[in-house]
Amino acid sequence: MIKKNIHSVTAFAPATCANVAVGFDILGFAFHAVGDSVTLTRRNDNKIVIEKIDSTEKLPSEIERNTASVVIQKVCEDLRVNHGFSLHIHKKIPLSSGMGGSAASAVAALVAFNAFLESPLTAHQLAQYALLGEEVASGHQHADNIVPCIFGGFTLVQSASPIAVIKLPTPDVTCILVHPHLHVPTREARSVLAASISLKDYIKQSANLAAFISCLYSNDKAILKTSLTDILIEPQRAQFVPGFYAIKQAALEAGALGVSFSGSGPSIFAFADNEAEAANIANAMCDQLKLLNMNYDYWISSISDQAAHVTEIKQS
Repeated sequence: MIKKNIHSVTAFAPATCANVAVGFDILGFAFHAVGDSVTLTRRNDNKIVIEKIDSTEKLPSEIERNTASVVIQKVCEDLRVNHGFSLHIHKKIPLSSGMGGSAASAVAALVAFNAFLESPLTAHQLAQYALLGEEVASGHQHADNIVPCIFGGFTLVQSASPIAVIKLPTPDVTCILVHPHLHVPTREARSVLAASISLKDYIKQSANLAAFISCLYSNDKAILKTSLTDILIEPQRAQFVPGFYAIKQAALEAGALGVSFSGSGPSIFAFADNEAEAANIANAMCDQLKLLNMNYDYWISSISDQAAHVTEIKQS
């Protein structure tokens, strides 16, 4: 079952932007400017060991609490793999940033593991295992980060159980992703959400979601600009980022096609028509963060159709 000639595999998994304003828990896209890598090295025992974590922040080192190790432990149990693995996690996505960091670590580990198999698992099977990592991280099996990470590009999760995925056209836009140096754990961000919504708001949000998906097929940026408005989730989570609406307004005035939280925040994404406009929008957003005396990082990238992938294989 395990290829005998492979000693170690390293895989990269991109950051992801989930929700995309109008698609709570169902829309997401891959953002390759930053991501996590995991190296799996085969062991001669049956142990799963976190050997090293490269990160500027403290990550769980217990096997049952780390999203990368818990999914490897589960898949090895299910497939009755008679080898162990050491994990070296290269963590580049900030913790609790809304950039899909828990998903990326789990996915990178699974993609690396898959390269060891004589009969690799399908993308849908990998996604099902990666959900376990999300449950460990947030207490909820949401797939909107996992799916674009594994499938690449722009995706819609039709179902999380079982996994059903619709690949959407990738919009011809440049994305800005700004990360204020704040921590917003997914559990906390979900805990503030209202248990019910008004019918009026549901209708409006549904119309925005339908219009946005339509514009992905037509590449109509005028519709993109009018539809990318979240009236349900964003107002409830704005409290987590001081000055959020000032940052958003600055981006829109600089020419952004749309602005909202990436996932549960605090990171904020914006779409621009091209790279030059993206640079101006990023500067406008960062200027607001400077006024708030807040540290930040930002990245600018197109939306890539490339999925999580193997970057290195070392032979025995």
